[in-house]
Order: sequence, then C-alpha cells, then structure tokens
Amino acid sequence: MKKIYNAYKEAKKAKRWDPNLECYLDPKGNIYIDLKSVEEQINIDVERRAEKDRRREKS
Repeated sequence: MKKIYNAYKEAKKAKRWDPNLECYLDPKGNIYIDLKSVEEQINIDVERRAEKDRRREKS
C-alpha cells in the first residue's frame, strides 16, 4: 500500500492530473489514487448504511 501511495504522491508532484479520468497518472499512464480519500469515502458510506439500517429498525 505504501508503494501505491508513494507513486500517487510522485504523480501529484509531477502534476500528471488527467481531467477526463479525474485522477493522477504515472509516467506509463497507469491510474493512481489517494488511498486516504478512498478510505474516508468507504467510512462515510459504511456510516450512512448503518444509519439507514438503524432508522429502518426503528420503523
């Protein structure tokens, strides 16, 4: 995971942003994403689902 994050940081530093794909690319054109933002989105989605389930149980 650290290898992927380092590659993401390098692509960001080199300003290899692809506006069509909305992501950073390595020199070969491979996609790199910020794993922290993915983890945050997963946590948000899990919390939303849990809240939805709690509301459903109360009904």
